[in-house]
Amino acid sequence: MKQFLNALKAENLKLKHTGIKFIAYILAVLIPVIILAVNIYQFFTETDTLNSPNYLFYSEFNEVNPTFTGFIYPLIIIIIVSRITQIEHKNNTWQLLETQPIKRAILINAKFIKIYQICITCIVLFFASILLNVVVTYLLHKSNPNYILEIPWFLLLKKFISLTIGTGFFLAIIYAVSVRFSSYIFTIIIGLGSLLIAPILDQFKLLPKWFPTKILSNSLLKTSDLGNILTYNEYLSIIATVIIMLLLTFWYVFKNKKWMITDRSKVITIYFVPAIILLAAFIFVLKPKQLMQSNEIAITGTLPENSNVNALYLLDTTMDDTLHVIKVNNNSFNYKIANDMPLKNYRLMWTDEKGMHRNVVIFSTNDIVNVQFEDESKNQSFKILGSRLAENNLNFELSSNYNYINQLANEGDEASVAIITQLLNSEYKSDIKTISKFHTSDNYAVREDYAKIKKSEVYYKYRLIWEQYKDLVVRSNPKFEQKDQKIEDIIDVDFTPDENILANAEVQDYFRYKIYEITSKDTSDQDVISKYVKGIKNIKNNTLQTQLAKAILLDNLSKVNDIDELLRYENDFLPLINDAKSKTYYTNYINEKKKLTKGSLAFSFNAITPNNEKVTLNNFKGKYVVIDFWATWCGPCIYQAPYFEKHAIEYNKRGDIVFVSLSVDEKQSNWRKKVKLNDKNVTQLYALNIDELSKFYRLNSIPRFIIIDPEGKLVNSEFAFPTDTNFKEMLDQILPKK
Repeated sequence: MKQFLNALKAENLKLKHTGIKFIAYILAVLIPVIILAVNIYQFFTETDTLNSPNYLFYSEFNEVNPTFTGFIYPLIIIIIVSRITQIEHKNNTWQLLETQPIKRAILINAKFIKIYQICITCIVLFFASILLNVVVTYLLHKSNPNYILEIPWFLLLKKFISLTIGTGFFLAIIYAVSVRFSSYIFTIIIGLGSLLIAPILDQFKLLPKWFPTKILSNSLLKTSDLGNILTYNEYLSIIATVIIMLLLTFWYVFKNKKWMITDRSKVITIYFVPAIILLAAFIFVLKPKQLMQSNEIAITGTLPENSNVNALYLLDTTMDDTLHVIKVNNNSFNYKIANDMPLKNYRLMWTDEKGMHRNVVIFSTNDIVNVQFEDESKNQSFKILGSRLAENNLNFELSSNYNYINQLANEGDEASVAIITQLLNSEYKSDIKTISKFHTSDNYAVREDYAKIKKSEVYYKYRLIWEQYKDLVVRSNPKFEQKDQKIEDIIDVDFTPDENILANAEVQDYFRYKIYEITSKDTSDQDVISKYVKGIKNIKNNTLQTQLAKAILLDNLSKVNDIDELLRYENDFLPLINDAKSKTYYTNYINEKKKLTKGSLAFSFNAITPNNEKVTLNNFKGKYVVIDFWATWCGPCIYQAPYFEKHAIEYNKRGDIVFVSLSVDEKQSNWRKKVKLNDKNVTQLYALNIDELSKFYRLNSIPRFIIIDPEGKLVNSEFAFPTDTNFKEMLDQILPKK
């Protein structure tokens, strides 16, 4: 120990007057200091308009982290390592060091520890500069209560420990390269090269999860979903750091010795055996794990304080039917489900002061679902935890260029066949790799049962594109060379889809494919509904038969505006549904839909204007009324609003039509904050009978647009969105010509 401390003292002496530490410390605080300067400048030059809570620590912390761990901090490591090792290389003192009465192993490791100390100091300064930024910003805006100064010290400690440990792997590699090669060029190439290549590899999903810069970045950006201080990411860094330093120490100690003859047993015991054991540990930690199932189904969670949520509703995703009502007591719930639940997507719904929330949740029998709610005060986003943690995280991350491929295929251009097949192959591979390689921050992977469902979903998604594309091309060129080419000739399918699993999981892409298959194989002159019915009746699997009938009703009922067409769907498809609950749901749906067909009497709203004047549908008698059901919390509603107003400006000149924006916000105050006062183009109203309107018009989702004629009868209860290119044409067909 004495020799080691002496070696550290020697390293301190060498660093005096070099300016290395000063440069490192300046870089560590650079970004927070720049942001602080900008904040101070804005305080004196701009008006403070903040009107919602701003948790300063999380705001600043999240802003600077990606740049710091993604570039600045690795750059600091590269600079201090290359500069410190170059002191020995330039002065040719590595050999001189070896003549000192200190063991080589101590010399090489003491220098590494000294560099590590500088890195830790940089981390401390980085965090300190963030805190300084937060405190100064708070003091500047102290008169505004929306600036909140709450510092989560325990989280800060966890992040400090994680980043300190995560530093080791990248630091050890750069140090080993700098010691081994006298030219600093190698250090620059390895260091900056790894920084530059990482995002490129990540873009193509080729970046391994053990990559040093990824581990370094994740140590600050990723947090354990299970509440652990360390994730597998930090454990990998610890093991990799020790392995590299063992090998570097071995090389440095024995670089001029014939150890195979003189010290074989010693070397094997001290270096090789630990290295092999650690390598095995590295591989073990790297291998994804799977969360164990429970012996019950439970849905648990704790809502943020003052949430005012009395209950959550577990809904069937396709039917939007309430399966379970989860009561909330003192902002928490622990609900047990006794009946079996098939593995599929469900929907969790609740309403709070921000409006209605609907989030997908994936689970099955014997799964525990723990709901983590969004909480700005804890920098916490909505997330589904529990035994299906990986599956619920995958649901948000899976994506592809599906829309582009689909658009290209729908053009039916034979000349595009090469690029379409290439994209199908590459995107399928990419999506399958995402499913297979996905893991959480704690290294938990998707279970095989759900992985098979997702792979099947991807498979049928691309198979449908390919079949539709071939049919389009064959219409113009019956001799199309690839007309008999199967999707399996384009993509590599390493599993067999199971119809029963897909039917129970309600995989909509599979249903769409089967429905398309039914119509494409039937070359008769029958209309499409007759082809649907005939094709479904020929399916022997009762579960699949039911699901296809439900899928057709789900896709088409909302668009039906004619009573005769609605009755046909009722008579043809309800008998094909084999489970009682689904049949009851769609029977009720159709009966309610009958009230919304063309010519039915519209249900009147009771509303108020921004000036508190009471208004009902009768106020607009004698005019066509276009109603936009919306809410302030609804993003798509806000997006449609300017287009709705644009059409209103054009059609108001007629004098026989009025455009009404009808808010269904839970709180009137939220509407008043957003509503446009003295709007001459769109009549702004707030609905007072929201529940009755929602029930009558089946407002399961918004925005929703309906048209009512001058006599108060429905013309269309599911009209096109204002952004739809056919909106004007469809409206012109309804209105009398002038």
